[in-house]
Amino acid sequence: MVSRRNFVTITLMVIIIMFMFLFTGVIKQELNEYDVNNFEETARTGLDEGSMFRAEEADNGGFDLPREYALFVGSKYSEEVRDVVKAWCTYTKRGYVECESLKDYEIPRGKLPEVVIVDGQYMDVEADFPMLEELTGRGVHLIMARMPHHLTMASNPGFCEFLGIRNVRRREILLNGVHLFEGFLLGGERIYETETDDESGLQDLEMVVHWYMLGSGTKTYIMGMLDENEYKNEDMPAVLWRKSTANADIFCVNANYITNMYGLGFLSAMMAEAETYEIHPVVNAQCMTVAEFSAFAEDNSEELMSLYSSRQPALYEGVIWPSLISIVERTGAHITLMAAPQLDYEDGNEPDSGLFPRYMSLVNEGHGEIGASMGRVSEISLEDKLARDASFYEEGAGKYTILSLYAGDLEEAAEAPLTDYFPKLRTIATALDGTKPPIDYISRDVTLQRATAIGREHPYSANLAIMGYETALGYSNIVLDMKDVSYPRNEKDYWQNLTRVISQNICTYWQDFEVFSQTTLAESDARIRRFLALDYRTEQKGDQILLHINDFEDTVWFLVKLNWGEPGEVQGGTLQEMGGGYYLLEATETEVAISLVSVELEYYY
Repeated sequence: MVSRRNFVTITLMVIIIMFMFLFTGVIKQELNEYDVNNFEETARTGLDEGSMFRAEEADNGGFDLPREYALFVGSKYSEEVRDVVKAWCTYTKRGYVECESLKDYEIPRGKLPEVVIVDGQYMDVEADFPMLEELTGRGVHLIMARMPHHLTMASNPGFCEFLGIRNVRRREILLNGVHLFEGFLLGGERIYETETDDESGLQDLEMVVHWYMLGSGTKTYIMGMLDENEYKNEDMPAVLWRKSTANADIFCVNANYITNMYGLGFLSAMMAEAETYEIHPVVNAQCMTVAEFSAFAEDNSEELMSLYSSRQPALYEGVIWPSLISIVERTGAHITLMAAPQLDYEDGNEPDSGLFPRYMSLVNEGHGEIGASMGRVSEISLEDKLARDASFYEEGAGKYTILSLYAGDLEEAAEAPLTDYFPKLRTIATALDGTKPPIDYISRDVTLQRATAIGREHPYSANLAIMGYETALGYSNIVLDMKDVSYPRNEKDYWQNLTRVISQNICTYWQDFEVFSQTTLAESDARIRRFLALDYRTEQKGDQILLHINDFEDTVWFLVKLNWGEPGEVQGGTLQEMGGGYYLLEATETEVAISLVSVELEYYY
């Protein structure tokens, strides 16, 4: 039997516990201003397209130090390589000059180019070789972005020797895999070789290359892999290597890496290897964009009921959202949830705007952001879709400001009156396209953020791509398109299968880049604007590297690669080590000084 005193004590404890839980929930609800987009003010910047640095328009920029520039040599058929080189010059704040042939090029009396980048596929070796010898002899680095035809190489032994090739062993060889060595790209060593049938679908890199045997004075960064029992390492086909000369370095790319935008990272890595140090600006933003999140209408109800015994709203709330939150918690991602009020505008089912505030609250708690998606499965124009969605956002979003959109079809979105419906629009995310610059302006006031990876797929080329983008830009935008979940095409689209792949991919390939910041699209938009407007110069004086930056808002970031010594005292910023000689520099002042400390070598007897 419980005494009166004990009964009173137990009752008071229960009341206190209930009060604590209820009070916590009430406070949480009151303090969570889910109907306010916090990034509207915190990620605001006054920079627009007019502030952007463009390589073609580069001048000295008001600095005493002259601007470095790259000379591109290619034909009218070199568009893919040319676009990568132009984007690289813009992002690294270099000048850009081009010509079709070096036989018509006059070496400037003033400043020589820092590097000559040649599309060897359309190169006239006999005409251009003498000028290349002269330029490299005068200290200009050379990058062969694509190699000449194998017959051209075989018939020009002097040119082969110039590039570090001892002999052309075979016209073509089928590789077993590709070995990327440590210290070249950010992220470390990779071996892209399939050993089991389960891995066979991952291999999509270029596996047929010319078999070049390298001579002395060369260093291999990417090597083709053959049967180790039959060939020694020195006999393996070289895919990317450097030939060092007395005054300059020559890099050769025996594959089509520089025809894709992740080649930006290869160019930066090669220039880092050519000098004692390399510093270039980065965005410092890792984005996770969940596109076509359609949790508000009963689209495709019959099929979803047969697969999950749930209609679309219940499926998203009870199954999909918890899985996404699990990924967010494991990676620290700031999710950008791109809402799609409905996908089917012809089935007679209207979206429930009353569900929208719940997701606004959930996303806000996770320091995320809500945007809008432009996708649909109906034959309805984008302008009509926007008009149909207007009442949904007006009723459900309240005063929440939409700053970000997702548009799979960028051309269609560019022609639509987006700002009529989203007047404070700042940025548009779009699908993966490796032939176009990953970040840019789509209009004077709106930035463009392309996907750099697809959460559901991560073959070897995607892994190499993310390393390239991180090395060049410190930026990634992983896009998960949920439209395929609502309208599955095969078993791979079933959420129980898809979530396992997505979780494995994202949690794995973000690990090597944890130093970079996790951001929403609105946050990365502000950083992109600062990055595109940024200008800088570097110089070395004694044991100090000096970085001069133009005026900037808030903070900017740079990737530093040191090939000699270690960083000591840093003035005007802070450094974080990223491995392989790479460091992330957070610059807080316009003048930064990095002291170098020599490293004593250990000798073993």
